[in-house]
Amino acid sequence: MDAPLSWEMVKAQLPHGWHELADELGVVRPQPPGRNAKITDIEQLLRLEFHRAVAGASLKQSTAEAAAAGLVDLSAVSLHHWECKLGPYLGRLLAAMVQPDPAWASAHWHGFEVVVADGTTVQHPGAKGTTARVVYGMRLADLSFVHVELMDEHGGETLRSVEAHRGQLWIVDRNFTNPPGIASIKAQGAEVIGRYNRGTMRLFGGRGKSFDVLAHVRRLRKPGAMREWKVCTYNDGQRIRGRLCAVRLPDDKAEEARVRMRREYGKKVTSEMLESAAWLIVFTTVSRRKLRTDQVLDAYRLRWQIELEIKRDKSIGDLDMLPNFLPETIQTYLYLKLILQQIERKLVSGKVVVPPSAHRVGIAVDRQVEAAQADGARSHRSLARAQARPRRPPSRTDARAAA
Repeated sequence: MDAPLSWEMVKAQLPHGWHELADELGVVRPQPPGRNAKITDIEQLLRLEFHRAVAGASLKQSTAEAAAAGLVDLSAVSLHHWECKLGPYLGRLLAAMVQPDPAWASAHWHGFEVVVADGTTVQHPGAKGTTARVVYGMRLADLSFVHVELMDEHGGETLRSVEAHRGQLWIVDRNFTNPPGIASIKAQGAEVIGRYNRGTMRLFGGRGKSFDVLAHVRRLRKPGAMREWKVCTYNDGQRIRGRLCAVRLPDDKAEEARVRMRREYGKKVTSEMLESAAWLIVFTTVSRRKLRTDQVLDAYRLRWQIELEIKRDKSIGDLDMLPNFLPETIQTYLYLKLILQQIERKLVSGKVVVPPSAHRVGIAVDRQVEAAQADGARSHRSLARAQARPRRPPSRTDARAAA
């Protein structure tokens, strides 16, 4: 595939209206002919920035290669100024790319559309702390993203900014399990399964009495023993009903958890924290009528899929290889990386759009995928019938032929 076709493929994966969005936000303003503006179209800028993000090239190298290719003759300083103001546009572009696609029905588990969420941090060269944070929400049915959010160093992992939908089940780690985030998800008609966070969630049992979590889970002494309790928590006076589900871990798994705690918290680790590592404890808003205790605990273990995606984005996609120092250019770089990763996921899925006729070819690809799935289903049914068909006893003719 030559370079022009490759760029056409990239453009075809961008959301509808990406060109008009740049006009709406005034990213590239119309210039009179006498001004001799270098950048007159958002496409010039996007193509240059995508190349810079993929190649990891410097400003000088990127502008030199763009001039040699006849794309645009721009100075490194000018490109830096463009990067300082491109972030908001790229953020809107990314948000449009992770909107649920109504043409692709999502599979359901026990009536839920399961979404797993997690966050990760990135640092610029020489940083001693967090430079930025990315929060992901991924639908398990097809491993597609329904939420990608970029925050600065002051942002935390929270569900309060998540746009949830009725019928969704969000599975999250302990950093997300707090009353404000859970209340936000519940208000949108969705449910939550989250690792219990003893630092952010105060639980109450019957008659409004404080619920001592450790005192209750200590009763689970045998590995594999599990139990649940009806509890509630409060957010600004609003009661959130839920269940606390726990299972005793095998001794080796509990010790592994304690090693991680000592490594993560150092001298701040407490005896209660080390003791609590013996159990997997989760809070859920799902009623027992929909999910049993063992199903809640099994569902939480599905969360590792999002951790794999984050590892891929950082190890293969170079998400954490920040070449920038200014907050504005860091924002632009991270948005470019996240958009490129969404494009890569489309290119290896059945949702890929092939130019030049994106709509017609996109429909053709959908039909081809559907046909392949139907063929596979027919083959599976034929094999099942063949295996179920009773075998006739061998005749004398068959025996003589075999001899």
